Amino acid sequence: MPLPGSRDSSVVMKRVSQGSFLQRTVLKHNVVFSEGSKGDEAYLLVEGKVEISGNVDGRKKVFAVLKPVSIFGEMALFLESHSRTATAIALEDSKVVVLNGDDLDGYIQTAPPAIQAILNVMVTRLKNTTKKALRAPNVPMGIVRVLDLFAANGQSELLYDSAVRQLADVFVCAPATIEGYLQGLVGQRHISIETTGADGPATTGRRVIRIITPHLLQAVLLGGKDQAGAEQHA
Repeated sequence: MPLPGSRDSSVVMKRVSQGSFLQRTVLKHNVVFSEGSKGDEAYLLVEGKVEISGNVDGRKKVFAVLKPVSIFGEMALFLESHSRTATAIALEDSKVVVLNGDDLDGYIQTAPPAIQAILNVMVTRLKNTTKKALRAPNVPMGIVRVLDLFAANGQSELLYDSAVRQLADVFVCAPATIEGYLQGLVGQRHISIETTGADGPATTGRRVIRIITPHLLQAVLLGGKDQAGAEQHA
């Protein structure tokens, strides 16, 4: 995460230079930390360039390319037994300052009481926000909500290929995953996937998604409740 403003950056660097923080050199192509590994440290990039990426449905996705002055891996400061959700790798020889939870606690303890109270509230809120952000989105229901939004605005027909691409980008997953969920909605007869020509359905032309069920979101939610009730009485 880049630190905002050149003035703010210079203040941060001054504090780092006056402290006893560990500074580490990371050579080009070397990994700072790997996705899935345990971590309890954050890093302040002071020189070089670092790529942040993750594995999404079996493929590499680059989330950000960081330049000085940026902080990354900061969730390790706010979550206990935190597993890294991304991989950080140096794109060129880089220098990072290592920050741990004790550093954060020490800074808070040396602040005036009023500032301590504010910082403690901010840290607590950030912890809660981070935990919520780490919860995996419900992709199938997300797709239903998007389709329902289109239908509510009078758009009951969508170009298939474009819709799949955009939904994959929104939910950060492979297009094949989106297609699988769409086929599930076809099986439930909420939507249809057709190939259209100049004069209607044909063997050649563009594929479209047609939203069949009015109030799609409500119908899917009610269907889920009915299914859960049937399973309880089975």
